[in-house]
Amino acid sequence: MTGFKARLYACFALVYLVWGSSFLVIRIGVTDLPPLLFAAGRALIGGSVLLTLALYRGDRLPSTAHEWKLMCFFSIVLIALSSGPSTFALKHLPSNEVALLNASLALWIAGLGTLGPKGQSLSRISLLGLLLGFIGVALLVWPADFRLTPHVGWQLLVLAAALVCSAGTIIYRNMTMPVGPIGFNAIIMLLGGLVLFVAGTASGELPRWHWGLSGVLALIFLGVFTSAMTYSAFTWLMKNARTDRVATFAYVNPAIATLLGWMVLGESLTPQQILGMLVVLGGVVLVTMPSRYF
Repeated sequence: MTGFKARLYACFALVYLVWGSSFLVIRIGVTDLPPLLFAAGRALIGGSVLLTLALYRGDRLPSTAHEWKLMCFFSIVLIALSSGPSTFALKHLPSNEVALLNASLALWIAGLGTLGPKGQSLSRISLLGLLLGFIGVALLVWPADFRLTPHVGWQLLVLAAALVCSAGTIIYRNMTMPVGPIGFNAIIMLLGGLVLFVAGTASGELPRWHWGLSGVLALIFLGVFTSAMTYSAFTWLMKNARTDRVATFAYVNPAIATLLGWMVLGESLTPQQILGMLVVLGGVVLVTMPSRYF
């Protein structure tokens, strides 16, 4: 095996396994630590590691007032309003549900990706995938007894966070950013982590913080491996592997998260949710696979 292929397989393994297991790790972490401060700690650790990497690589960092305003905007959209609500919801929802609902990211990005100066039209297959995907999401969140419960409210919060993250991703795609990608993510993680820390402190979470072993290990895993190392692997794949192959993480990760949730925490899905899972993943496959395969 050549060095390039070995690195390719290693990066795919990181993206699949580490990102796929992150929902389980967050679920374990928020049972021990308050969710907003936990999300803040993860972002601050990941941002610090990435900032060190950016400085080592010589990546350009924001230097003008306009660039710092953009950093503040993206830190709120891509970190505080995306990671924060999902982490909070994981205190109340099984990790497999949150992972499956986060698969809607691929659907939101595909739909919103048709907008803006760099918008790309969707093929009929992709439109069918979008329709299937959102039907699957409806099956996941639709209450069996047709009654709205707090459980449904947490599910909708995860979907809203995914929509906000997708919108931020499309806005970033449509902009020309002089800041290097590693430096960009380092800064928005650090700023977003500060926002989450302020929110957690203001909501009274600080007195409930304690240095439990499981929570600290979860923070280290998420900050170092999920946010820093795996993101670096993902950006390398985006430049060195076919885009359609990289996009497979959108349906491999929820499958891994569902399996780990069942194996480690004994989580299960209702028959309706299993059907919704299959429909969502099928829709994501149609959206992310290039049309030449159909």
